[in-house]
Amino acid sequence: MLKKATVVIVAVILIAAAFHIYFLREYAGGWLLWDASEAYLFVDVIREGYHVSYIGYPWFAAKEYFGAVESPLDSHAALVVIRVGSSGVERHVLKLADRVNGSPGSDPDRYTPIEGHIYAYCPTLNGLCRWARDHFEQATDEERQRLGGTNRLTEADFDNDENGWSRREFGAGPNDREFTIEVGDKFRLSVKNSGVHGTKNGTVSIELLRSGTAPEKIATFDARQAGGVVSKEAYQHAFQDRALQR
Repeated sequence: MLKKATVVIVAVILIAAAFHIYFLREYAGGWLLWDASEAYLFVDVIREGYHVSYIGYPWFAAKEYFGAVESPLDSHAALVVIRVGSSGVERHVLKLADRVNGSPGSDPDRYTPIEGHIYAYCPTLNGLCRWARDHFEQATDEERQRLGGTNRLTEADFDNDENGWSRREFGAGPNDREFTIEVGDKFRLSVKNSGVHGTKNGTVSIELLRSGTAPEKIATFDARQAGGVVSKEAYQHAFQDRALQR
């Protein structure tokens, strides 16, 4: 009898050590820029993955409870850029430097429209850079001198600047928020974040609104800051490039 019990206990331990529980954390936040003819969305999307055996889960959960968050075993960071104009919707995905727990890396930020271009601060491109249809280019020496380097770049939201541009920051998270902007008389964009009650999770969705047509959802981004449990298949899918292209 004792021998059988021992065999059962050993089998249970081996199974608990062999099978894993999978967790995902997701962060998404960005900026909407627009004038009277077009709009741009620059959205940082960060995914972090953890997996732990059943036998190791109690220790993992205890550390999570007391705030001792482990470094992710897998991570993926991307910048999703969406341009909306009269000709349609363009979408580009740029891989970013990996991040830990949503902390910023050496990635573009401070997106600011100046003189018909969208400039940004790009540490990997010597500071001042310019969005060039599907990638960032390093600013020329002449541009740096004329614009004063990165001095004209801003982090603040603004409305209808001297060139008719505006900017709003948004993000996926627990707090409900919704706003709609008008791009001249051509179309509107609706940005809506829906939080999940009692959690730090939420989903932000962007819809294109045109007169006489049904709303068109052009993007959704999730926040999953509580480390939700997912299947092994969903975990693996989350770290494929196409998973960032919703």
